[in-house]
Amino acid sequence: MEAGLNTFRLADLVVEGCSRAGDQTWFRVNPPGVAFDVGRGPLKLTGVRDLFLTHGHLDHALGLPFLLSHRAMQGTDSTTRVFCPEPVAAAFERFVASAFALEEREYDYELRPLTPGARVAVGKGFEVEAFATEHPVASLGYHLWRRRSHLAPELQGLEPSEIARLRSQGVDVSAHTEELFLSYCGDTGPAVFEHDPRLFEGKVLLLEATYVEPALRQRGREFGHTHVEDLAAIQERFRNEAIVLHHLSRRHRFEELRAAVERQLPAIAARVHIWGEQQ
Repeated sequence: MEAGLNTFRLADLVVEGCSRAGDQTWFRVNPPGVAFDVGRGPLKLTGVRDLFLTHGHLDHALGLPFLLSHRAMQGTDSTTRVFCPEPVAAAFERFVASAFALEEREYDYELRPLTPGARVAVGKGFEVEAFATEHPVASLGYHLWRRRSHLAPELQGLEPSEIARLRSQGVDVSAHTEELFLSYCGDTGPAVFEHDPRLFEGKVLLLEATYVEPALRQRGREFGHTHVEDLAAIQERFRNEAIVLHHLSRRHRFEELRAAVERQLPAIAARVHIWGEQQ
């Protein structure tokens, strides 16, 4: 097993990945089978078609050309789709082009720049939506939406044959609902909650918590990272079923973060999971 690899499960949701500040961060989310950031290029992401990059820092993005190369070697039959913040799209193109030149081969991929609010279909019933975050470089976070369909309330009680007849006439017999399945903020300061308060409402929130020591809170503000103390004043607003804290600085041990959560975030401590705590 890859060093630092962890797994989080909640009902039918499975999240795998690694996350340590300055080392690497990547997550694979099933369903629908997408990657948020790519770290240093883990082989576990070789089978993933859709890669969503939050920003260009290398602990989140270094592995992009390696994964594209490995997918080419494996002969995958689908074009890799790479999504990133619009301001850094050209830089990512040059980054991958350099790998082209070194390997003297081309990769089958499409790079698609995104802006906040843009949505991408990523499989049956799922969409990813970009949102604004707070970091010193161009960055995005991503919401994963799950769409469900069921028989429209006004048609319930009809015979199946009648429903089939309506459907054959082109009548939409379904009602559609949308659930915020998961939100991933990437690297961000706490202003992200002002940018998008929907972060408080999703089923699962993947949120960085880089710093624990009080003396490092100002450092977090300067470098666009979240300190556990930043969450104390807003803890009552979290409605998420699970809050997964990741991207812990190597200055800290997981036990320190857990102790800080229990001490400073009593309203949500029971719902907080710390990435890497059990490794």
